[in-house]
Parts: sequence; structure tokens; C-alpha cells
Amino acid sequence: MREQESGTEILINAHRLVYFSAERTLMSWVRAALGMMALGFVMDRFGLVLRQVTPASVGAHLPRAYSFWGGSMLVLVGGLMALVATIRYWRFAHDYNQNESTRPGHGIMMGVAFAAILAVLGFAIAAFLLDI
Repeated sequence: MREQESGTEILINAHRLVYFSAERTLMSWVRAALGMMALGFVMDRFGLVLRQVTPASVGAHLPRAYSFWGGSMLVLVGGLMALVATIRYWRFAHDYNQNESTRPGHGIMMGVAFAAILAVLGFAIAAFLLDI
């Protein structure tokens, strides 16, 4: 049977749980950023494939700009998302080591901002697909 843990061991375990939670959050943002970058790359390459597959008379009229700029924007937003998530994790870890404060020190605006950017990009992609 396991003996009771001392107060120090409980505190150390609590510190580990805080770091693990922050790392899980960071990894979630990184996964989302990688998915967004992969989608952007696929979108750009799909536009290139469409230009190669279509007949020359139709292919000359297909704009490359939509798939190129849409894909590039998704890749850039994904890279920005990963960078911002990394900075936020580093700040949290630094503040936690200095003050043992679990207060986030930031608002919810990062998630809201990236969701708004994705919504705008989603509408732009939908407009391209619907030929509006």
C-alpha cells in the first residue's frame, strides 16, 4: 500500500500538471497550425493541377491567383498561429517560473482573431468554388 504523499510531493505534482496542461494547449495550437498550412499547400497545388488537366482553351482562362493567394494565406496564417502560440507558451512558462502564477495574462482574443481570419478565408474559398 502506498504511503501518503508529503506536502512537497503534492506541490511538485501540481507544478507538473500545470506545465503538462500548458504543453497540451501549445500542442493543440501547433496541430491546428500544421493542418492549416497543409490545407493551404494542398489548395495551391490543386489549382496547379486544375490548370494542367483542363484543355488549353479553358485552362488559359482559369485564374491561378485564387488558389495561389488563398493557399499562401492559409500557410501564412498557420505559421503566424504557431509563432503566436509559441510566444504565449514561453511567456506563461517564464511567468510561472518567476511568480508561480497560473493567471494567463492574456485574453481570449487569439482564438477569436484566428477564427475570424479563417472565416474570411473560408468565405473567399467558397466564393472561388461557386464562381461568384
